[in-house]
Amino acid sequence: MTCDATREWLLTADDPGRPVPAVAAHLAGCPVCRGLADDLAELENIVRSYQPPPSVLARRDAFLAGLPAIAPRPVRARHVLAVFAALAASIVLAVAAVALLQPDPPAQAVAQADPAVVEDLVEWNLKLTEADGPAARERLVRDRLPDLQARAASVPADDRALADQLLAHGRKLGGAADPVDEAEGFHELADTLLVRLDTAADDPARSEVYARLYSQVVDRGVDANLERAERQILKADKQARVQNLRRLNKKQAARAAALGERIPEPAREHVKGSKARPKARPVRPNEGPGDDSDFQ
Repeated sequence: MTCDATREWLLTADDPGRPVPAVAAHLAGCPVCRGLADDLAELENIVRSYQPPPSVLARRDAFLAGLPAIAPRPVRARHVLAVFAALAASIVLAVAAVALLQPDPPAQAVAQADPAVVEDLVEWNLKLTEADGPAARERLVRDRLPDLQARAASVPADDRALADQLLAHGRKLGGAADPVDEAEGFHELADTLLVRLDTAADDPARSEVYARLYSQVVDRGVDANLERAERQILKADKQARVQNLRRLNKKQAARAAALGERIPEPAREHVKGSKARPKARPVRPNEGPGDDSDFQ
């Protein structure tokens, strides 16, 4: 199931928290669509738990009191449930309308949003993978993670899943030292950034940001780690993973090139490839693989 079909189902479903099997299968492998599903389910819960204002309750009571009295008659349980369901639906719609008409909360959320946090999260991930040794990684996590977590709570809903993915990946990098694992993780981040770039193709400023972040993740996160891995003596399973990732990178680059045909020129330049990192250091003649034996 495609991302477009999944999003259409989520936006039109009566209960996005209970996806059909095809949608559930797609959500299991797509963090962006899964983030949208989580946001919609949370919104549904908020609306259902919202306490109606006194004015709404008063209008409801006045309406009920004004109904003409009718002679009682036997009522089937099914009819009683239908009446209560209709009443509950009307209350939910009234509460949703009141919530949408209140201007203060949305304005406050926009004012608190930090548009630079995604860029800082990407740079934090890249500095972690480039850090010189476990102690430097632990220090980067200890010094930066609390602030980044607090700022990530204010990002707009459409970037929430990406921010969460970057936070989780950064925590993993704090205790990792395997270039193959790290290259695969950054490849997934690059995939997510391509999806975000696709959705922002009509916004020159946002598309330029996503394209630049995509290029940095590929250069400094994927390619740099693959080069580090290929300088080591790897076991057969990791050699196969490296070769597979090289194939996936070619397919990803082809997708980026196709996307580059319909995004603004500043973003297109980044997608074509910006060398955001220096050339890989060549292996010295007397340098053996022992220094990085943990990478096997």
